[in-house]
Amino acid sequence: MNSQAEQIPSQLRPLAVLCGTAAYGFFLWALAQQGFVAAAAQAYYFLLGSWTLGLAVLVIRPGFMQRWDDKLMIWARSLWCNFGAIALALLVPHPIRLLLLVVPLFGLFYSALHLSRSQVALLALLTWLGYTLIGMELGLNVVSSNLELLYNIAFALILLGGLFIAWEVLRVRELLNIRNLRLREVMERMQTLALQDELTGVHNRRYILEVLARQKSLADRGQQPFTLCYCDLDHFKLINDHYGHATGDMVLRRFAKMAAATVRNIDFVARIGGEEFLLVLVGVEQQAADPVLRRLTKMTKQIQVDQAGDELSLSVSVGVTSYRPEESVDALLGRADRALYQAKAQGRDRVIVAD
Repeated sequence: MNSQAEQIPSQLRPLAVLCGTAAYGFFLWALAQQGFVAAAAQAYYFLLGSWTLGLAVLVIRPGFMQRWDDKLMIWARSLWCNFGAIALALLVPHPIRLLLLVVPLFGLFYSALHLSRSQVALLALLTWLGYTLIGMELGLNVVSSNLELLYNIAFALILLGGLFIAWEVLRVRELLNIRNLRLREVMERMQTLALQDELTGVHNRRYILEVLARQKSLADRGQQPFTLCYCDLDHFKLINDHYGHATGDMVLRRFAKMAAATVRNIDFVARIGGEEFLLVLVGVEQQAADPVLRRLTKMTKQIQVDQAGDELSLSVSVGVTSYRPEESVDALLGRADRALYQAKAQGRDRVIVAD
């Protein structure tokens, strides 16, 4: 729905520009019909038609223009709009000309949506120079005649006012870009927190349950078996009680890092709460999980925590089971949990494979 909603304005923009151009062209045609043009009718109609057609082509951007750089297209549209509007405005009497000279502001505002401040200022300068040079080419004393000079200064002031407004548009655009960037960073952070355990950096309970559901679906289609290892650090409460939660947190981080290094890249490690962790070994039956778990228990004992002269030696109890076709995730977790309970009951620091 969102992508479709975003496509509608982008499709309507060229149509809106073309409708506005057609309305402006009709107004200029009506001026010519009333005799308010200081040029031959055929020449004026040719100029009006060429300007309207060229602007329509630049807005539609046919196939051969697709290779053009976007900024080149923006410059082409803005300059064509402004220079054409100036040439047409210079051919009508003074009272109406000032009204027509407002049109180049649209080219200026359009450029402010895409270009930098210096580029917008350059466009405003080129537009004013275009007015002066085209006026001189048409034989108007835009720099000497009192009235023409007054209109030239008035047009410069119009452009200057438009430039300040365009810069304000640029400032708002920059602020929106900064806010969008920050919002994107916050969203990415929230997504990470939603899938990752904040303390240890491994996956959290929510994510691992999604993984188990996905792996169940694959296994039920006969594509990929998997084995679940339910791990619990032995006597972890004593560590928290005797050495503090800061030490306990450090132990959890070290174990999580070690467990992630023990398994393969395609496997998953998650902390599901307290000192309990789940390992999902993808494409592995429970018999093949034995080497992994031997490494896990051995490396856990190598985690040394030196606290106030005491060296803490850790151990882990593990319940292991493989997924059985068509069973629920809850049933799989329950069987692994019961195997873990047996490991605890038999003295801890051991791996029990569920029947």
